[in-house]
Amino acid sequence: MEVSGTFDSGSIPLGTTNLGCLTLFRQLFFCFFMPEIRIANFDDLPVLVALAERTFRDAWQADNDPVEFEQYCITSFTIDQFRDEMLTPGATFYLVEDESGVALAYLKLIADRRAETLENDICLQIERIYVLQSNQSAGLGARLLAFAVQKAQEIGAVWIWLSVWQKSPRSIAFYKKNGFEIFGVETFMVGSDPQPDWLMKRSVTQ
Repeated sequence: MEVSGTFDSGSIPLGTTNLGCLTLFRQLFFCFFMPEIRIANFDDLPVLVALAERTFRDAWQADNDPVEFEQYCITSFTIDQFRDEMLTPGATFYLVEDESGVALAYLKLIADRRAETLENDICLQIERIYVLQSNQSAGLGARLLAFAVQKAQEIGAVWIWLSVWQKSPRSIAFYKKNGFEIFGVETFMVGSDPQPDWLMKRSVTQ
């Protein structure tokens, strides 16, 4: 469940509602003023942690047991936890900000993190990819995914892979649309609640 939270497919919605018009405006804005993706550092930790918790809650809170979910959030979204994650060999966080420096999305990659059945190949794991709900359908999720594939190519990876909650068909469809296929299962713990994730992979050369 960790990786695929609030993302977007980049498709332009139909209709003339205020929400549809606002979404269309964001898409057009990002077509001409696409924010840069930059490496996050220790100075970014307060913003990164706040963004990570907000997007995680937006994505999954309604579908989880409240007690288990709060237990997970309390222990997972802290400055110390994210500092330790930044120090993990091969791990890199990336931030996407608007022209005013407001964080809109983030990405976490782990170089040469290998999954079951991929032990003999160089891999890149997408551990997290999240976009604020207010900036979905603007192409940021698709751009972050393409950025991750580029990074995989740079390190000579054969596969790029991730895990996604089996109860998130929209997320699964997004990754399948972008060339990923299911190749295994793992368990993701939310508090003491074990939740089944699909492992999905994509060839870097496709």
